[in-house]
Amino acid sequence: MKNAILRFSVFALLALLTACGGVTLSDGTGGSAPIIQLAGAPQDPVRSFLDAWNARDYQAMYALLSSNSQGLTSYAVFETTYEGADTAIGTQSISYTLGETEEQGISATVRYDLTLTSTIFGTITDPARMMRVVKAPNNQWRIAWTQMDIFAGYAPGTRLTSAAVTQPRGNIYDRNGIAFVEQDAEVVGLYVALSEIFDEAACLNVLASVLRKNRSDLLEDFDARRANPETVFYVGDMDPVDYNNAEGNLLSVCNIRTDTRTTRRYAGHGIASHVIGYVGQISADQLEANPERGYDADSLVGAGGIESLHEEALAGSAERVLQIVEPGGLTIRELAGTTSIAPQPVTLTLDYNLQLTAAQALSDAYNEAAGNWAGSAHSPGAGIVMLDVNTGAVLAMASYPTFDPGMFNPDTPIQLVGEELGVLQADANRPFSNRVYQEQYPPGSTFKIITLAAAAEENTWRPTETFYCGMTWEGAQYGDSRPIRYDWRNWEPEERRFDTGEITMSQALTASCNPFFYQMGALLTRTPDGFSTLGNYSRRMGLGRVTGLVYDPGVREAAGQLAVINSTDVAISAAIGQSDTQVTILQMARMVAGIANGGTLYTPYVVQQVGAGETVSFQGQPQVAGEMNLSEETLALIREGMCAVTTQATVGTTTGQPIGTAWFVFDDETGTGVAPYSVCAKTGTAQTGRVEPNGWFVAYAPADNPQVAIAAMVEHGREGSETAAPIVRRLLDAYFNAYTAPYPWWWAETAYEPLQIPEGNTGG
Repeated sequence: MKNAILRFSVFALLALLTACGGVTLSDGTGGSAPIIQLAGAPQDPVRSFLDAWNARDYQAMYALLSSNSQGLTSYAVFETTYEGADTAIGTQSISYTLGETEEQGISATVRYDLTLTSTIFGTITDPARMMRVVKAPNNQWRIAWTQMDIFAGYAPGTRLTSAAVTQPRGNIYDRNGIAFVEQDAEVVGLYVALSEIFDEAACLNVLASVLRKNRSDLLEDFDARRANPETVFYVGDMDPVDYNNAEGNLLSVCNIRTDTRTTRRYAGHGIASHVIGYVGQISADQLEANPERGYDADSLVGAGGIESLHEEALAGSAERVLQIVEPGGLTIRELAGTTSIAPQPVTLTLDYNLQLTAAQALSDAYNEAAGNWAGSAHSPGAGIVMLDVNTGAVLAMASYPTFDPGMFNPDTPIQLVGEELGVLQADANRPFSNRVYQEQYPPGSTFKIITLAAAAEENTWRPTETFYCGMTWEGAQYGDSRPIRYDWRNWEPEERRFDTGEITMSQALTASCNPFFYQMGALLTRTPDGFSTLGNYSRRMGLGRVTGLVYDPGVREAAGQLAVINSTDVAISAAIGQSDTQVTILQMARMVAGIANGGTLYTPYVVQQVGAGETVSFQGQPQVAGEMNLSEETLALIREGMCAVTTQATVGTTTGQPIGTAWFVFDDETGTGVAPYSVCAKTGTAQTGRVEPNGWFVAYAPADNPQVAIAAMVEHGREGSETAAPIVRRLLDAYFNAYTAPYPWWWAETAYEPLQIPEGNTGG
């Protein structure tokens, strides 16, 4: 408002002074504000006009025009013309040098050189310009303005354009050169009509599998069409190769219809959506903030993930030309131009086949177990990540549920805009959240790795000393205020409920013996660091702080939190991964990688390279974030305990049953099949405040020469061995190119039975 009043005042004052005896402005230095003074030379209004242009004070400029020029051009047209020109130019500042003046009676011609600084084109020089001025009846010089005083040749009817020559956006590749995202590629759109489907149940199953969608969500879409069963509607996109492989099933049960279109194709309609992100319509703020990029109002820009993080490389910079064009399209004059910068590809550390397997494994699990732990009232989602143990490179990272990034493209039959986008964003299952990176959870028994490390390093327990692991533990003598605490087997079915018996320190980890770790938690409070001991080892092993992975400038990594241990009771709960301890799936994968590689914590990374050939602008490299500083003896002890988790190793003091909490997933006789590779792991079942606990499984493989570390967590999905471990096995099978084990038969055939774990306890 103040600026508007000021401009009006200047306008009015200029008019008054003109009538009374004339005005001029600054001395031609290109200053930002007009200075009113009495004068009478032909150059004076030219200086004033150009200074006002530099300040984008169109009212002051218009006040300097002759009465005839004002009669021919209204102020509204004048202002619109200059605003349009300044926008096309990207005018930042104006400077000038006045030359000769030729007077001819009541008119004069002032020569000058003009330099415009543009946010788009840099410096634009326009020498040897002329501006005509005339004397008013009061003998004051006024500008005889025409549109060509902006640029010679810019006559009424012509257009001043700043056209961008767009370029195809760069592709995004996996570590082996397979395209995750490909510009101008074909996708196959799938359409069905309910009246034409041969077997609806089978159709829903096959669509859920090939589209990696929740079967219940597809059923909701079907139900919404029941009133008009003949209506053909869109259900999703597929890659051409994937469609060819599934075409027989889709035709035989769905009577599928298809069309093909060219778009920015996200392989597998988004098997790595949370990492890669998507493109969306440019915002007005983005357009204004990046004038040099060659964007226009229709541009698509990275709106999340790698698409956003490396927008500059993927989009490149368009060639732009500032030119005057006649109505027929003929270029009258070219004023300036920019050189384009070619878009560059981005290569990720992700392995396409492993990423596809991870995404498919999660989707298949939730559809297969839909009547069990994955029912709508139970688990809302899960996450899984695989790391290279020797570099920190992320080989696969998937979160479920997810979203199709192609749905944000304008050419998608059904776009995630308006109401539909709002519904997806409001989904209680959080499809836009990367559970591996953004969310934190109680670790449950996976934390026992840290407790074991602390107990070994602090000489709290000798590796060869045995401990009787029964169903209960009475810790009053160790300072516990509770009369009794229980082993996790206490809540198992009768046939699986047994005392573990006499076990060593490593076997306590294998069996996930709660009583042993209760006691370690209490004893660790008596070390020199007391209540700080567990927290100190947690930090040494990478918890309580972000890992440093960056894949999206707008997404914040969860740091987790460490329990505030201020009593023996809290220490006992913290020792089994309960209390207030919170971790991310990524933190746990990195911790296990450190156990496997000798104690080094690497900063995880997902970008292997930006650019190609001679245009590489970034190369991802392993970066050491810290060292665990654990002795080799302690690391060996942990590895020994973890490696027996997946085998039929027994302890002969009770029933002789295997004590490894996940042996039946990797080494069984029930149909899953024995894994042809060795796995060192830890299960976890974390009490959450709800009936259903979180299921964890962390692992590295192979045992003798570790290559990968992996962590998975299923929200509110019973025990980690029952839910997370089979999903991890699916991904490890793919890594080792092994037989793909089926998921447990009971997921589909047995109704869900809640696993009730009292507060402060944990499962195996």
